[in-house]
This record gives sequence, structure tokens and C-alpha cells, in this order.
Amino acid sequence: MENSINKFVLDVGNKNIKLLAGELDENGEKLKVLSYVEVETQGMRKNIIENPIALSECIKKAIKLVQDETHLTVDKVSLGYGGTNIFSRTKNIKIDFGGEKIITKEEIEKLFEIGKQELVNSDEELLESEFYNAKVNNGNPTKNPIGMVGRFFQADVHLIFIKKEDLNGLIEVVHRAGLEIECITLNAYAAARATLKEEDKKSGVALIDIGGGTTDIIIYKNNKLIYTKSLPLGGNHYISDLGYIYNLTPEEAQSIIDGTATIENDKYILPNKNLDVKAVCDAINARSGDFINFIRSTIDESGFQGYLEKGIFLTGGVAQMDSMYEWINIKIGYPVTRVSPLRLMGNIEPKPEMAVCIGILLEVMEKEYLEIKKQQKAQAEIALAQARISAETQEEKTQVTNKEENTEEKKDEKKESFWKKWFSNFI
Repeated sequence: MENSINKFVLDVGNKNIKLLAGELDENGEKLKVLSYVEVETQGMRKNIIENPIALSECIKKAIKLVQDETHLTVDKVSLGYGGTNIFSRTKNIKIDFGGEKIITKEEIEKLFEIGKQELVNSDEELLESEFYNAKVNNGNPTKNPIGMVGRFFQADVHLIFIKKEDLNGLIEVVHRAGLEIECITLNAYAAARATLKEEDKKSGVALIDIGGGTTDIIIYKNNKLIYTKSLPLGGNHYISDLGYIYNLTPEEAQSIIDGTATIENDKYILPNKNLDVKAVCDAINARSGDFINFIRSTIDESGFQGYLEKGIFLTGGVAQMDSMYEWINIKIGYPVTRVSPLRLMGNIEPKPEMAVCIGILLEVMEKEYLEIKKQQKAQAEIALAQARISAETQEEKTQVTNKEENTEEKKDEKKESFWKKWFSNFI
């Protein structure tokens, strides 16, 4: 589409590099996925870049695949970032107005600015921010204080950040691949954006995104992001376990993890051997115990035990593994649901491992949509003002015409009136 907006999303994972191309029409009404590709990651392990050149070449390969499919030039990307080097801090911030004042968006921005100054160090990069438990004066907590009147305003400010040194390594690799970075989004936040409904976030939910090398957990309550954490544990650990125990190749182990391995008579039928399904499930469940401990401890740390009405949502590539899902469902003590990202227009079938890319696309395109609507509103106001001026001008012309038609009849009357008024000044 000639005037459409195109955006590209890059998710550099420990297992795969994902690149997604999306299009928003000129009116901001239709969002479409144009292309989605995955390329095996090389040069990075456990979120540590071991070979920047190899990793950048993988990104270049993904770029070429997308460009060949879409005939678009990929030169800027919105980048996802996650891993165990993500941190967060929370502090109660109070703003005293010195008198009664209506709280506006500016006060919320000031709240975040104070929080940033007090919580984020100079060597750290802010990724996401949220506030909750907001109070005006000494009133009860409110979700949205904008429009309320008070002498002071306070809230818990929750900021998520990363060491710039850790982030710069990935940025350099992306630049080496010939790309500029438009924005950076927290992976866990993006996955939640793609999979959770507003009602889920309002009621209380913990989303677990299980990737190849890491697992991210993000917790929402009252539609607010209240906690996030990552663990260096993912699908690759299952593959390593099965490879070690049963002497399987990575491809054979992967077929069991993703459910593509053939099962006959309670046996996994592999090229060189058959394995008892129950025995394999026991090995998988042993590793799943680590996930369960991580989920429980993270929820305990957040302080929101008992507030997660919607329970646990699982996404990411490993979430498709039935045995792992069933084990967590039995042992975790919360209702567990597997979720996939929102389906968008295009010939792409949404899969759990696409959650981060789709979430980032939704985030950046929403900003474009709001900008389009802002411009449309401004143009409509200009058009309305011009129409009003035109109408007023036309009315004036009509009045002038009517006046001209009556000029001859009233000329003598006006002249007499003028002279009477002027003469009266001297009486």
C-alpha cells in the first residue's frame, strides 16, 4: 500500500532469531503481518554473546529472507530484550502541590521522572515503568487519579531496567548487521501485550514465557505490571537432559519436546531407537520441577500470593509440550492455561514462540495509530474552522447584497439620521 506504515521487529533468542514485518494502512485501521522468519541462532549462549560476527550474520540472513518475501528494505527494527540481567525496583513517591490542584497527565509524568532520578543509576537503561497503589491526599488507592483534586499525590513507582553494558553488546551486533534501532521493548512485556486480555490483567495473572534459553515471568494485577523476573532455564535444558540420558541427537530430542515425534504403543519411535513414553515424561518432569520452584518463588517475592484470580498462563515454544504443561498444572497450585498470541491479518499462523514479536508489533503500531488519529483530529478541526469561516463569509456577503438592494431606499433616511445625530452634539 502506497502510504502504509511498515515496521520490522527483531527478537534475538538463544535458540532462534525471529524477524517479523508488519504493515499498518494509512488510516490506522488495518494491521497486517507481511512476513515472519526464524533463523537458528549462532554466536550466543545463555544470553551471552560469544561471537558477535556469527550472531550478526544470522541477523543478516533473517533480513534477506524478509526482504526477498516482502520486497521491502529492512533498515530499522524494533528490538526485544530479555534475560536474567533484567532488574526492577519499586519506591513510593509523593508529590506535594502546596495547595489544591487537579491531577493531570503532567503529574503522572513528573511521578515517573522523580522515580527515574531516585531509582535508576547512570549505568542503567530504563525499559518499562508502571505505577500502582496511587492515593490522592489520604484517600483509598485509585487506579486512575487523573482528574481528581488534592493537595498531594503518591504512588508506588515500579521501574524495570538493565545495565547499559549488557544492552550495548546486543546493540552493537544489530548495528553490525546494518540495522538502526527504533525502540527497545522488554520481552516479557511484549509477550503479555500479545497474549493477555485486559480482563486477565485486571483480575490478576502471571504469564510465563518459556524460551529456548530463558524463562520470563511477568505479573499483572488491576491492569498494572507489578513484577517481572527471568531465569536462565528454557527448552534447551530439556533437550540437553534428553540427549544426555538417552544419547539422543538435538534433532531427536527436539522432536519429543515439540510433539512431532511418532508415538506407537506408548513408545517414541525414533530413527535409531524406541523410548518408553512414561520414562521420557519422568525425565521431563524432573526438569519441570525447576520451573515450578521458579514460578512459586517469584510469586512469593512479588507479594501477590492469593491475588492471581486468573492463575498461570504459559506461552513460548516450550509451552506446547504436553507432558511439561500437565506436570505444572498438577503441581503448581494455580489454574494453568496455555495461550497463543493474538491472531493478526496475514497468512501467518500465530504460534506461542511468536508472542514477543507480535507484542512488540502491537506496541509500536499503536503509537503510529495514535499519531494518525491525532493528525486526523487536527485536520478535522482545521476543516471545521475553515467551514465556519466560509459560512460566516457567505453570510456577510448575503447581508451586503441585501444592504445594497436597500441602499437607494435608505440612503436619504441614513443621511438624515446621520445629520440629526451629528447636529445633536451641538444642542
